[in-house]
Amino acid sequence: MKPHRILSALMLLTLLVMFFGVLHDSEASRGRVIILGFDGVDPDIVQNMINNGELPHLAQLAKAGTFKPLHSSNPPQSPTAWSSFATCTPPAEHGIFDFLRRDPKTYLPAVGFGRAKRPELLADGALKAPLTYQSERKGKAFWKVASEQGLRVKSLLVPFAYPVEELSESSYQLCGLDVQDLRGTQSTYFALSEDFQTQEQIGGGIRLPLHFEGNTARVQIPGLAPHRSRDFATVPLDLTVDREKRQVTFTVQGHTVSVKEGQWSPWMEWEFTLAPKYAAHAISRFVVREAGQLVRVYMTCLQYHPKKPLIPISYPDAYADELVERYGLYKTVGWSYDTKALEHDDIDEEIFLQDVRQTMAWREHLTLDELERGNFDLLLSAWTATDRVSHMFWRYRDPRHPRYNAEKAAQYGREVEKTYLKMDKIVGNVMAHMREGDLLMLLSDHGFHSFRYGFSVNTWLVRNGYLRVKNNADPKIAYTDKKYLRDFDWANSKAYGLGLGMIFLNREGREGQGIVSEEEAPALMKEIRTKLLEEKDPKTGEKIFNNVYTFPKVEGASAADAPDIQLGYADGYQTAKASAAGAAPKEWLEPNTSKWSGEHASSDVAITPGIFLCNQNVEAVPDLMDLGVTALRYLGVKTPASYQGKPLL
Repeated sequence: MKPHRILSALMLLTLLVMFFGVLHDSEASRGRVIILGFDGVDPDIVQNMINNGELPHLAQLAKAGTFKPLHSSNPPQSPTAWSSFATCTPPAEHGIFDFLRRDPKTYLPAVGFGRAKRPELLADGALKAPLTYQSERKGKAFWKVASEQGLRVKSLLVPFAYPVEELSESSYQLCGLDVQDLRGTQSTYFALSEDFQTQEQIGGGIRLPLHFEGNTARVQIPGLAPHRSRDFATVPLDLTVDREKRQVTFTVQGHTVSVKEGQWSPWMEWEFTLAPKYAAHAISRFVVREAGQLVRVYMTCLQYHPKKPLIPISYPDAYADELVERYGLYKTVGWSYDTKALEHDDIDEEIFLQDVRQTMAWREHLTLDELERGNFDLLLSAWTATDRVSHMFWRYRDPRHPRYNAEKAAQYGREVEKTYLKMDKIVGNVMAHMREGDLLMLLSDHGFHSFRYGFSVNTWLVRNGYLRVKNNADPKIAYTDKKYLRDFDWANSKAYGLGLGMIFLNREGREGQGIVSEEEAPALMKEIRTKLLEEKDPKTGEKIFNNVYTFPKVEGASAADAPDIQLGYADGYQTAKASAAGAAPKEWLEPNTSKWSGEHASSDVAITPGIFLCNQNVEAVPDLMDLGVTALRYLGVKTPASYQGKPLL
């Protein structure tokens, strides 16, 4: 080849390399997508704190980009809302309407978002089929869509993103809220005390008596039942107390640790033998509450051991193990904060808040570590402490709440704001790791309200003649404390309540003993709605409902599970717990004396928005379903036709 032709060819090759390099750089300049989720953050509180100069990083985001209320799901419950976020669809499609769902044929309720199936063992005790988890959610998460189209995803502790999804080879997932404890519950803690006389099962916990002989005591800790029987496999826990040093030494299967009064232990490891060839592995921690004249100990729930979880909690499986190598043992249960132990006074506010600070910090460390490691196109990370602190400490924010205490309000009245301050610092640290062209979106799934009074839906339905209690036809006095809709006369009942805000008509052809015809249903829904909207608190004259939603015709893949009526409470009111579980207590309106004092579960969605912040300008009114669509569009990924969200950019 002649020299001038060689030179021409080299110049052409150089131009081609430059051309494709420009294309590559242009694609890279599009940047990555980072989504941070903080459960239950209220936009009004955020705005007030920004106005007071307390949230500088959120203020910076708002000034440079966008801060708006984020429209939640109806109802604005966490399982419903996070499912709408994940699948970019409404509840009628993804099927998660409440913490409970019912079988219309039997009227019996079950967990609304998923359930575990026990392991199957062979006759010799070997494992035939492992423990599995079946989610009730329909639809494909948008990060799964991104992964299927070749993008690298890191999904860290996103609520109700469980069980583990198989992602692309270079993607990672660590599951959070909805990962059960070893016993197959959301969280069952243990309280050990010399004050307890007998073993007692309470809501969310087990109390075990301590009987010391000298300075030592032994207690059997019940783990997982190998079958449907209540014959739980147990492991002995030995305690030795030094009352002068106010210290307890714990021994579990040969491993010993000493813990002083008021301190947390490191993680302890457990192995429960379920059969000769099958064992379940767990971890837990202790807090010594007292170690003087009286010994009192709090023990966290038995959580999946991240190196040997009964059900995978990460993708790939080895990722959970890798995190142990990086950081040591870590919390794996989805219900990360022990609200039940605080409700029952088996821990106090200080222990609860210590756990909040430790867990928020661990999640921040994981998130920043994965940001530094890079190698992703889409990163999602979430925190739930903002929600749990709001549930438990709202009583110190609201002087009208039945559990308000002025002295403690001076001490704990700003605990919600303190979690928001921590949120702001996390956001600032994430912003410091961002590159030019990165898209940052921050969300909360809903806002918050005070929960002063509990409204018994089923009692109200009884009093108004829509629901009849067995063997008691007088609507003025009839009631039942039996849960799970087991004590109603269905042949004479037109409607019933279940869950935190759902009302179902007793429809012919749908319910097992239905009596409401298709023709009668619309007028009946309208009648019930009208009466509910007229209800007022007899003590204050305030309206109990801000809105009541009726659904004469529901379309979608999960339409069969949708309620006929969804309640929309005004601030201060929610469904009473007994009614939510399918009972009809004597009173239809009672003060909420629980420490669980803040709520949102069946508040009117119109007054319960979450927050949306973005480092780019967004003109549209954002909805939970929009964020996934926006992320996929930004990354150049085609969105599924089933998605109902809109791109915000």
